[in-house]
Amino acid sequence: MNKIIFVIVFIFLIKVSYANVIINEIMADPIDDEDLNEWLEIYNNGSIAVNVSGWLIGGDNDNKSIEGGLYNGEGTIIPSNGFAIITDDETRVYNNFNVSDGAIRLYLNGSTITENGLKNDGGDTIYLYDNNKNLIDKVTYNSTTEDLSWAFVNGSFFLSSPTSGFNNNGSILAEGGCDFQVEFILASDVFENSSAFNFKVRVSKVKGTTTNVTAKASIKDLFGTLIKEYSPFTNESITRQQTSAEFTPNLDEGKSYEMNANITTQCTDSSPDNNFDTRIITIKGAPLPKESSLQDLGTDKKAKFGQIIRVRANVYKGDTAKNSVVLWIEDNKGGRLSKESRISMPEKFTSNSFTVPIQIKPNCNNEFDDDEYTIRIEGLDAEDEEEIEVEGIDTTICREIKVEAKAKTTSSKSFNYEIIEMPESINAGEKFEVIVRLDNNQDVGIPIKIWSYVYRGSKSYSGDREENKKEFLLKARISDIVELSNIVPAAEDGDYKLKVVINKDSQKTNNEITEDIKITNKKTGLKNKSDANKNGNLEKNKITQNAIKNAVSYESSTEKAKELILISLMVLSVILNVILIWRR
Repeated sequence: MNKIIFVIVFIFLIKVSYANVIINEIMADPIDDEDLNEWLEIYNNGSIAVNVSGWLIGGDNDNKSIEGGLYNGEGTIIPSNGFAIITDDETRVYNNFNVSDGAIRLYLNGSTITENGLKNDGGDTIYLYDNNKNLIDKVTYNSTTEDLSWAFVNGSFFLSSPTSGFNNNGSILAEGGCDFQVEFILASDVFENSSAFNFKVRVSKVKGTTTNVTAKASIKDLFGTLIKEYSPFTNESITRQQTSAEFTPNLDEGKSYEMNANITTQCTDSSPDNNFDTRIITIKGAPLPKESSLQDLGTDKKAKFGQIIRVRANVYKGDTAKNSVVLWIEDNKGGRLSKESRISMPEKFTSNSFTVPIQIKPNCNNEFDDDEYTIRIEGLDAEDEEEIEVEGIDTTICREIKVEAKAKTTSSKSFNYEIIEMPESINAGEKFEVIVRLDNNQDVGIPIKIWSYVYRGSKSYSGDREENKKEFLLKARISDIVELSNIVPAAEDGDYKLKVVINKDSQKTNNEITEDIKITNKKTGLKNKSDANKNGNLEKNKITQNAIKNAVSYESSTEKAKELILISLMVLSVILNVILIWRR
């Protein structure tokens, strides 16, 4: 007898627990394809979990069996106070609605929830049966409004903003109001290396109607310095949910960063607290070394005496208070074949690549032998070197010349600039280069815009005046070399002007350098500027005036020999003429 009572009580408790599962929300009229985007929500408001496997749900004319496991193998057990979403087996609901990650995902075998889908006009009645075909719940709803759901709130159903898998409290539509939220989509908060880090930004509607949304995102280091900025959405019309394209920042490794996202909505957002999302992420990678390093001295390993070569050096500054790096060329006894070129690295734990000009001594008096020499770089408690073969003399710099004014240089305590190479004359239709050096002596970077053009009067003969404009950030405490390419398509022979314009930090007044230049069919040398290698190697680039000493430079032995031969021929010719006249 006691066993029979126990079985009756157990069955009663099961029915009580089943009775706690209710139809909680109905989306009958989605904006997108209805067959693929209709859904029902059921809710277990009991104290124990309920398995709804084999339960039936449907309308007046048909019922379909509830199944689970299609999405991530979550099964059909709804925990206490848990939600479950019921869709058809080809659903797009999880792509187009903001469904709670905690909701159990159930489906029905078929392309629609009921025989012909959930009705819009005139409403419909939905029935929920357990696996013994006992009626668990029944809901009748009236005509629907597109993109609004019928939600169970305080014992009654109301038209509301969809809250699939979330509590319905507060979802009842307030006219003119809305609630949108933003969140980062990240695989993790800690990434092994920079290439593994990517993210998306998702905007979801909590309640309300379609509105236009603008989303911004940024990445800063932990000191508040801005690293990256993004605009995932700009005045984008969002009905329910939209996810941005994937962003893949190339961040430095061994550091942590703060990510921030925010949205503004065209409608009046009733919950501005969820208009923001902040994450702290870490890119692990290899730990940054404390020691500095100097390496990869780029060169083609050949040069002539008197040339200016360009050396590319990769510099890493570790944990040192020293700032300067010095480059020069020396022989095997430590004798200097060039002056020092200096660069500055003020920030710790940073890497930079520099191209540094080095002037080789002209050797007009044959003081140095053709030989192997060494490019040395020292500083930041590190050093490196590279061999270079120097042979031959650039004869254009070993001729007697008059002292002329130095290249125009404009300087200040914080910012210097000068033309270090330009042609004295150009041919129409041929490209030519103007090379400018910029020195930033400040502790912060300077935004630079620089361009050049050839003109006479008010007319530019090299096209648009800003046609070759370059924009970049001149880093703190460094010198940089800028090459500006120009071409004069057609012009008459004559005297013209070359102007280099430098705009610093978007100031209203530009810095300018103006030089004379000729357009002619004759090719000449360079106008009292440094000899620079246009291809980043050590190729010959002739200059006309350099290596000046006591107002007169030295003449090579080859040139002297040529002059002696010419004088000898002239003297011999005179003697022969005298002999012929005497014989007559």
